[in-house]
Amino acid sequence: MPALTLERLLASMGYGSRKESRALVRMGLVELDGNVLEDPFMEFAERPESITVNGEEVPTVDKLYVMMHKPLDVECSHNARDHQSVFSLLPDRFTAMGIQTVGRLDADSEGLLLLSNQGDFIHKVESPKKGLLKRYRVTLAREFTEAQKQELLKGVMLKGERREVLAREIEVEGDSVIVAIGEGLYHQVRRMFAAVGNHVETLERISIGPVQLDASLGRGGWRFLTDEEVSSLS
Repeated sequence: MPALTLERLLASMGYGSRKESRALVRMGLVELDGNVLEDPFMEFAERPESITVNGEEVPTVDKLYVMMHKPLDVECSHNARDHQSVFSLLPDRFTAMGIQTVGRLDADSEGLLLLSNQGDFIHKVESPKKGLLKRYRVTLAREFTEAQKQELLKGVMLKGERREVLAREIEVEGDSVIVAIGEGLYHQVRRMFAAVGNHVETLERISIGPVQLDASLGRGGWRFLTDEEVSSLS
């Protein structure tokens, strides 16, 4: 394995090619422990926890596991058409590192969104075989009846699907309904409520498996997942 040099470290963190990373160093924009680093070829015996680039102290992770509080009117696409891209809310270097959304939330929905650049992690979280329940808080246009609840728990057929889908859990909390599903079909929650004669007005994802939306994150805010959260989803 090649030695971990400063230029390789910066490149792995999404700061461009090794040539571009060398340029950052030679411009005096890279520091470690308060000291300006001048040699792009300096070697590290082990990866430092953080490094300062252009005045910003950043962790040196190359594997990205991110939680975001996705706001409304933001698209989960690198090539957004009608709204702002969710990736514009993250550091540019994350895109260079190959970050992708783990599943999607449409522009009319908000709440917990996971992102990563690790394909195995994305596949495991997205796969229904993993058994991770996704919970959503919805408000409805019409009264939610017991009959509708029982129909959703039993299962409904959605247009274009080969088999019935069902709500795994349903709870009524004041004016909201908390619904848990095991799949991630296109507009699934909205289509399920429509199938029983209701209409979703607002939809917020509040958890995926054991990981809950961090209440301290404002809309558009993000943070790295903790090691415990990553392990609980893997």
